Amino acid sequence: INAEYGEASKKLCTRSATDNKLSSSYNWKVVEAASTLKLPFINRVQEEIERVQSHYVAITTEEQRLQYAADFERDYEEYLSLKKKDGEISEQFNKLKERYDNTPDKRSSEGRQINRKVRELFKQYIRDSNWCRDKERLMGLEGKLSHIKFLFKQFEREKNSVA
Repeated sequence: INAEYGEASKKLCTRSATDNKLSSSYNWKVVEAASTLKLPFINRVQEEIERVQSHYVAITTEEQRLQYAADFERDYEEYLSLKKKDGEISEQFNKLKERYDNTPDKRSSEGRQINRKVRELFKQYIRDSNWCRDKERLMGLEGKLSHIKFLFKQFEREKNSVA
């Protein structure tokens, strides 16, 4: 990647554990999970993912590759910031899950109390317009960046197979 696009663009070339997933399959798994949770903004996320996939088509030129890398770079820092906030919230739920899992009798008052706390916490976040806005944006950016990364890797594979 051209150095002018910085660190985030290197992510386009770096393999990770999730790289084996196709972009579209990853995006629809995110949407499916959010739909199961009945997130109020899920339809907008689905529309955004469809828009991204129709806008970012297969890379065929070096100019297009550089533009996609620039777009990736432009959104990557915001994505990391939102992902960090989301991780902190997820940690709250993970701690409650761990407590619940370690409760011998799930029907005990302690088990019911933990279950109630999880539901209350979830409702609190769903009612929080800032959380909803950030979660919607995060899901949209995850879809966009994973799709761009998929297209970038596809272009690199095709370019290397021709060489």
